[in-house]
This record gives sequence, C-alpha cells and structure tokens, in this order.
Amino acid sequence: MEKSSFFNSIGGDRKYKAEEWAAYFSSFIGNGVFPLPSSGLQAVADEGMNIALRAGKAWINGYFYTNTTDLTITIATADGVLKRIDRIVIRWDLTERTISARVKSSTPSANPTAPALQRDADAYEICVADVMVGAGVTAISQAAITDQRLNGDLCGVVAGVVQQIDTDAFNAQLQAWFADYQLMSDQEFNDLVAYMDARKIQSDAEFAALQAWFNNFKSVSENEFNAWFASLQNVLDENTAAHLLSMITNLTDRVTLIEAVLFNDISTNPFVVQFDNLDGVEVTGVWNAALQRIEC
Repeated sequence: MEKSSFFNSIGGDRKYKAEEWAAYFSSFIGNGVFPLPSSGLQAVADEGMNIALRAGKAWINGYFYTNTTDLTITIATADGVLKRIDRIVIRWDLTERTISARVKSSTPSANPTAPALQRDADAYEICVADVMVGAGVTAISQAAITDQRLNGDLCGVVAGVVQQIDTDAFNAQLQAWFADYQLMSDQEFNDLVAYMDARKIQSDAEFAALQAWFNNFKSVSENEFNAWFASLQNVLDENTAAHLLSMITNLTDRVTLIEAVLFNDISTNPFVVQFDNLDGVEVTGVWNAALQRIEC
C-alpha cells in the first residue's frame, strides 16, 4: 500500500494521525538521549534513597520527551539480606500515551541481574542508569550508579539523520577502563591492608619485646634495691646509734688529723697511730704536749 505525507487538506481529505508524524520523525531521528548538554538525563545520587534525574531530552520511536528540571526518583527500601539492581528507564507507553521516567527493580539475590527492558508494540524503554541497591542500605551513593546512556544496546545518543551515533565501542572502552581502574584500586587497597596488617604484627612484636624488657628491668631493679636495702638494714639494726657514733668518731679523728697536718706545720714524722686502748702497747716517739700525742 502506498502512502505519502504531508499535504494540505482540502475539505478534510487529508487528515494525519500522531503515529504518522512519529513514523515520519523516526525515519531520520534514532532513539536515545540528546547529547547536549552532556549531563542530559544523567542519574546522580541525592539524599538518602533518592536519585536526581538531570534535565534533558530523549527521542523514542519518533516521539519527543523532555525533562525541564531535576526530577527526584525515590528508590524502594532495600532488602535486609539480599542485593538487587534497579533500572532508571525512560518509558514510551502507547497505551497511556506518555513518555515518563520509571524505576524497574530486579528480584533480590546474592548475585542480582538487571531487569529486562520492555520493547514491543505497546511500550519501548531506554535505560539511562543501573543502580546497585545493597542489602540494608539506607542511602544511594554515586558509586552504586552505573551510567548507561552511552550503551547503544540499552540507550544510546540521538543523532540525525537516519541513525544513531554508534557509541557501543566507546562505551565498551570506557567500561573496560573503569573495570581496570576498579581492579587496580582493589589491588592497591588489598596491598595497603596487607601492609598495615604486617606493620601491626611487627608493632605488636616490638611492643611485646619492649614490655618484656621493662618487666625484666623492673624485676632486676627490684632485686638490686631489695639487696641494697637488706645490706642497709644489716647496718641499721638495734645498734644503729652505736654504729653511727663510731662512724662519726672515726670521721672526726681523720678530720682532726688532716687539720693538724695542714695547720700545725708538722713536716717530719707526720704519721699517727691510733689504738682502741694502750694495754700492752709500747710506743716510742716525740711527745706533743699541746696536742697530747706521740708523734713517731
């Protein structure tokens, strides 16, 4: 069947439906998001479980979609045990006659997979982002959001005329770079953790050795102090006063001798012999009457 469009109507003989216009535009404008600005329809983390969908435009099956301001999208409460993947999609719905942003959730699992996109005669979805919803999380981080706008299989970029820009190779290269960077970051983190664990083991060993040294020093010091104190107690027994008096007397006699040598001009026979008593002792020498002693 031949069809042509679009011509002026004469008496109502030319009337066109919306789908005819959509078919016309889709013949030279492909599906996807508009590339300008680069943040168009980008999903970014907001407060708590909210995601902000940036202002931007999209084209699906010849129909136009625009979001004029940041649109808040709330992610459902996380499962307490398992993870899931939520997809942020722009959905063309022929039954409802709308294009709108929606969230599609996968079944919670230890290894979840993203939900499939609906693409049939009734609805057509393009995915702008995947969101990893961790078990028990109460907030979505930017690291949990994977931008899919450049993925030609899921979304792609609008370009005229006739077909989209092929972004698959660029997106694959970008995703590979991110994967390599993540792997490198994980390795560096693991190396850092291993280094810190090794340092902790070494520090614990050094601390234990230092603690043992101090304990040994304490033990030796206590033993030496106790031995010294015991020897002091042997001196300072019940005859303490007698011992101290004897020591003082000996010191006094020695000081007196030094004074006599220094101040009494004793230049010959300066030696003095002292005895506790003179019983049975015979001494010869010079008698010093002034100092009452024999100098020999």
